Amino acid sequence: MKGGGLKDINLIREKLDDVNALIAPYKLAYVSPTDDCIPLERNAHYMDKDIFDRLVDNVAEDGFLSQLPFGMKRQEDGKYLMLSGNHRLKAAIKAKLEYILILYIDEVDKDTQLGYQLSHNALVGKDDRQMLKEIYEEIQSLEKREFSGLNGLDFVDVNKISTPAINDGDIEITEMKFMFVESRANNIKTVLDALEKMEIGEESSIIVGSFESYIRLTQEVKKRYQIKSRSVAFSKMIDICEAYLEELAKQDAETAAAVEADAQSETTES
Repeated sequence: MKGGGLKDINLIREKLDDVNALIAPYKLAYVSPTDDCIPLERNAHYMDKDIFDRLVDNVAEDGFLSQLPFGMKRQEDGKYLMLSGNHRLKAAIKAKLEYILILYIDEVDKDTQLGYQLSHNALVGKDDRQMLKEIYEEIQSLEKREFSGLNGLDFVDVNKISTPAINDGDIEITEMKFMFVESRANNIKTVLDALEKMEIGEESSIIVGSFESYIRLTQEVKKRYQIKSRSVAFSKMIDICEAYLEELAKQDAETAAAVEADAQSETTES
């Protein structure tokens, strides 16, 4: 008999209990693919018939699954909802395996279920793009969407995006000159004096600072805001500076208002 029909099922499950205590939150279960497992109602992952037939033949010949399906144990009935490995489950049923080994977790919320489903199935095989998009959009949590390994751009047809032509004459270009100087405050005046002697027009800008600091800050901005382009990162740095200056101006205005209010209060009291 295939799938361990001659084995002591209870003994196997007792041994798995010992193992499960060591690998939490994941657990192993030795279950009936027909009685204990529930396949997904909607599975964006699909497999061509000839490949599935070969999978069934391999499972039938081996008598077991060499790769474990992954499921979630439902609280309501104790059955296992297969979040990934649905084709392996179906192949086991078609190959008439009585028992299979699966990996599972205890019941989690819907977003986490969908996150597991998409992340596991995104690694190999083929997907129904429309169904994949629908399942992805059901996830409410941004964290779980990120966990799925997908993002909204995965469903964008770039061939359908219209890109307006840009006339070079419409682009205003300003030349920026960078000068990185490893100097302390006492040396800045010397540097600025030297710059004044250079014939620099109003159309040019000079930035004096530490090259290492600039690179470090650029890398931090790129990492924090997930930016790849150095130019975009520099533009973001300008935005950050503007926001910081606006906050300072706001604080100065609040301080001035508070001082003025105190002064008026003192005048009234006197």
